[in-house]
Amino acid sequence: MNKLFASTAAAAFAALLSCAAPAAHADTYPSKPIRLVVPLAPGGSADVLGRLVAQKLSEKYGQSVIVENRPGVGGDIGAENVARSEPDGYSLLFGTIGIHSTYKIYANLKYDPSKDLKPVVLLAELPNVLVVPKNSELANTKAVIAESKAHPNTLFFGSAGFGSSTHMAGELFKYQSHAEISHIPYKGSGPALTDLVGGRLQLMFENLPTALPLIKSGQLRALAVTSATRAPSLPDVPTIAQDGLPGYAFTAWFTIAAPAHTPDAIVDKLNHDIREIMLSKEMAPKLADLGVTPVPGDRDAKATATFIAGETSTFSKMIETTHLTAQ
Repeated sequence: MNKLFASTAAAAFAALLSCAAPAAHADTYPSKPIRLVVPLAPGGSADVLGRLVAQKLSEKYGQSVIVENRPGVGGDIGAENVARSEPDGYSLLFGTIGIHSTYKIYANLKYDPSKDLKPVVLLAELPNVLVVPKNSELANTKAVIAESKAHPNTLFFGSAGFGSSTHMAGELFKYQSHAEISHIPYKGSGPALTDLVGGRLQLMFENLPTALPLIKSGQLRALAVTSATRAPSLPDVPTIAQDGLPGYAFTAWFTIAAPAHTPDAIVDKLNHDIREIMLSKEMAPKLADLGVTPVPGDRDAKATATFIAGETSTFSKMIETTHLTAQ
């Protein structure tokens, strides 16, 4: 009887310790440098935002947060690297809509973002903008749709690559409007914008911060923004929904994610601390310069995962219905 009691007590004590371990680990986290993988090339808005977050986290924690750029395959090379890492909170991913929600465009991924990554926090979002060359005869969204149907597949839109926000904004536009426009993927927005300015492309759904200088200089003309509301930096430019395609809304968004099975206590700590950073007065002008908007302050890790699941469902349905694949 005593042996049975001792055995049961030992088992209960071990279970108690195992439950307490993640919380205890979170209390001491982080105790060494953190690696933040940005799965995009250096220099873009996403890279700058990732480095800002890394800097502020480093200051908050008193530990280095090292940014590591690992671009390729729409960000999935870097994302897979994090997914395969130890789930201890020391390898984090700067995530994008392409990684989390439009990944089914790639038929042969070696990991499953919905199962192998754990969303931590939704950082910020930004609108795209439908732009055309300055001398284009396309006056508005209605004209784009009408011209594409009158002369199918004579309008070409460029993007930063398959699965990018600049691609998926255009595909969602095609899906909802039935516009007959054709996609041309580039290796980044830079060369696509060069061709658009030069009149070798007819339109793009470019990230607003990237397109804005070209709009302001008169090299491109903005027809409409993709978000549900007008952009403060372009108050006179309507939304696509206002301009001819009711119900359309698209924003690019960014996350911090971790490997699946990262302890909830660490994820919750990161969520709280990063949201605090993103909503700080100090960050506000820096985010405004980047053209991004921090998400509401009440979006915890569970709400973040719910939001991503909804976006994934929307885009997966579109990808499957249209048989869209990266070529």
